Amino acid sequence: DKDTEPADTERDGVRSGLGIGRYSKSNDSDSGASVPDKPFPAAEQPLWVLPGSLAIGSVSLAVAKAAMPSQIHVPVSLVTLMSCGRTSPGKLNLLEEIILVPKAGQRVRQVMKFQLGLDLENGQTVSISDRGAPMFGYDRAEQPLDLINEACSNLGLQLGSEIHLVLNCAAPELMDYSKGKYEVATRVFLSPDELVDMYHTLISKYPAVVALIDPLRREDAEQWEKLNHLIGRSCALLSDVTYKPQGPPPPGVKGHILKHMNEVSVSDLIDITSQKPVLDVQYGCPLSVQAVGLGLDYIKLGGLSGSERMSQYNRLMTIEEELDQLGTLGTSVRPFTGLGTLSLTLFTG
Repeated sequence: DKDTEPADTERDGVRSGLGIGRYSKSNDSDSGASVPDKPFPAAEQPLWVLPGSLAIGSVSLAVAKAAMPSQIHVPVSLVTLMSCGRTSPGKLNLLEEIILVPKAGQRVRQVMKFQLGLDLENGQTVSISDRGAPMFGYDRAEQPLDLINEACSNLGLQLGSEIHLVLNCAAPELMDYSKGKYEVATRVFLSPDELVDMYHTLISKYPAVVALIDPLRREDAEQWEKLNHLIGRSCALLSDVTYKPQGPPPPGVKGHILKHMNEVSVSDLIDITSQKPVLDVQYGCPLSVQAVGLGLDYIKLGGLSGSERMSQYNRLMTIEEELDQLGTLGTSVRPFTGLGTLSLTLFTG
């Protein structure tokens, strides 16, 4: 006992230095300090449940399922074949996009095969546009259309029956306000009336073109009306500045094009598409799913270059395959030709 006493004393000293001395409890009790116990929280009051609420939820779900269409169709993909706009290496500025319109009912995979085949026939590209399409350098508007016509012939595709074309002219961006004319090619300026005559000649020569996007500025109302009178029966006029609640669209416009950006909300898109027949959705991250949900007939997501756009096409193919496996894949898609009272909506992100 005597031998162990110094060791015990040494340990007690270490403990006291660390604040955990042997007599800490007794010291606290002697001081009279006491720590009050934390009160135990009371149970929450039970929520009042409406009698029959379980039946209400079940009926609501049943009504939603009953209202769901028995078949859902996947929009046909409109693919941008090439770009010959202002940023392209050639002199031509007018054709911002040349868009492939497949026959109604084509699967997504088939449309992509068409596009890839045409890309191989068209040869090596100079660069890729911001719309995911190859850019080519041309001097005249007829040159890219002749190239596409030749490529379709080599692939055994009938241009004008199996596939059609839409031209995105982006003419408002080409206006030279100092001259009051459109610069359709480098140092080639046309007045609004001259541009209308050019479109008339182009559509007469290439009847496979079924729509023009932004052929003129919104302000050129007289020329819109004239152009619609000349080509309106075979070619639809579309504008990405069409939908404005405070004002009517330009004369002859058959397409309402919305951009999913800025103040345009998803509720706006649903509201517009519920009022008018809609064919198309353009760009944006979740829009491939929105196009299917809104029951649109056509969807435009740009070219086949870039991971963002390819993910949209892959998502469409996945939805199409899932619906096919479930037996709910529909095929009721209106043809793009014979547009008549077409109302086209384009979304862009």
